[in-house]
Amino acid sequence: MSEQGKSFFGNGFFEWQFAGKDHYKKMYEETPFNKEKYWGGFPEETDDSADGELPGWAVGPFEKYEGNPIFAPDEEGWDCGRFSGGVHNGAVVRKDGKFYYIYRGEFPLPDDYWSGTNVQSTEFGEIDYICDIGIAVSEDGVRFTRLKEISPLFRHGEDAKYSYEDVCVVRHEDSYYLFCNQWDWKNFTDPKKNGVFISVSKDLLHWEKRGLAFPNAATIHRNPCVLQNPHNEAVRAGGKFVMYLNDGIVAYSDDLLHWESKKLDAYWPGGEGCFALAEYSAADPDAVVLFTGGHHTGHFYAVGEVLLRKDNPEKALGWLPKPILHAEEKYPWEDCRSADDPDRIISSFRDTIFFTGLTKHDGKWWLYYGGSEYYTCLATAEARD
Repeated sequence: MSEQGKSFFGNGFFEWQFAGKDHYKKMYEETPFNKEKYWGGFPEETDDSADGELPGWAVGPFEKYEGNPIFAPDEEGWDCGRFSGGVHNGAVVRKDGKFYYIYRGEFPLPDDYWSGTNVQSTEFGEIDYICDIGIAVSEDGVRFTRLKEISPLFRHGEDAKYSYEDVCVVRHEDSYYLFCNQWDWKNFTDPKKNGVFISVSKDLLHWEKRGLAFPNAATIHRNPCVLQNPHNEAVRAGGKFVMYLNDGIVAYSDDLLHWESKKLDAYWPGGEGCFALAEYSAADPDAVVLFTGGHHTGHFYAVGEVLLRKDNPEKALGWLPKPILHAEEKYPWEDCRSADDPDRIISSFRDTIFFTGLTKHDGKWWLYYGGSEYYTCLATAEARD
């Protein structure tokens, strides 16, 4: 892995996950477009490349929905949001003719979470928020209704101490498998308490917790991207299910529950994994596209695409020289500002787009991305055969 990659991933926990007034001010000042800081390990000649047509293996181009954002924090609900965090990074799955959005919802930490300990006294910094997973349903993929009777899913009983974030959902046979990040803020560097968490459901509504996917890992395994087809069904490569994780890690499984991971010697630019797509091209059925999110040719967080193949899912054969999706200042919700009151700053994440939800429907790709880590927005693209 390149030195830039090692620096980007750190010890599994990102500096920008912290909170606090001083931290927010720093983030707001440091996250605008900056080629020197956020080039992301791409070849230098990328800057001079023309904006031509996408190669045949790529997915896109994407067009942002004119009615964005499509989903916002509920001021009266558990997912009320907080400064720099709202409702985003969710998986989308179609079932019974409807779109199911299984999303990350953020809210301020309960007053008694630290048991009277000043959060500033923690060794690494301040954390004043926590997350859980909610479910919303839509007939048209744009207007979503929260299923409040079953949300939030996981922070109950002894699990109330954890934060659950960034969702990947796949279907296999008659079950749905949910993968997300679990964090214990009081001990967030311990891989035996933090990392990929698994839950299983028959109907997308009632979930059975199965625990950490890598309980014996020596390092934190986070941001799971399980290889899937356009209809969100898990796909095998070489007879195994495949999961891409941060820090150049790939994992394999026979049953989607028990995983063995390995760290790659060579990695690709673009940052974290967003979504791993296979069997999307009739012309090249073995092609795999890994969508990435992170430092990209000057953007703090933008979406890129990497080409791999099912016969060797560990080797990148190429990547797009420019982001397929990036934040634009003309949209307030992508520039730290409220969609309802553009003069009001609601986030410190400038130039930041990330996503974990993609599905194919009615001849189009439906991609659900986060605007400034606060809103959920929609972008679509024609699905080529």
